Amino acid sequence: MAKKDYPGGFRLTLATARKLAVQEFGAAKGLKADDWAGMEGYFLMEMGNLYVSIRPDIGMSGCIEVRVGMSSTGNQCIGYFDPKTLEPNYEVMDMYERRERREALELWVYGKEPEPCHKLIDEIWNRGR
Repeated sequence: MAKKDYPGGFRLTLATARKLAVQEFGAAKGLKADDWAGMEGYFLMEMGNLYVSIRPDIGMSGCIEVRVGMSSTGNQCIGYFDPKTLEPNYEVMDMYERRERREALELWVYGKEPEPCHKLIDEIWNRGR
């Protein structure tokens, strides 16, 4: 019998998701399987105007990804947690933040061409002197 592949490389259970929700939000009321995602180990919880998603990180960090957002905005807070200890994994958070900053910088440069970007960088750099 072949070993089953799980999203993110590990099996995230409702019990573990519930434990993490209580740890981070003080409650797990209404936490349920996210039927819309259609994947095992995806859970969703609504707390008033907040939506909480708890699922394996499919970026293969081996962490549990927790996303919190408001129904009225497009912004989200994202945290990554060790699936065994449920402790925050700051190294993974830093890795994703560096990647996002790099992608934003690349978009900025590609949108303006290098010369205007160099000029703006020099202006900002010289203001601090």
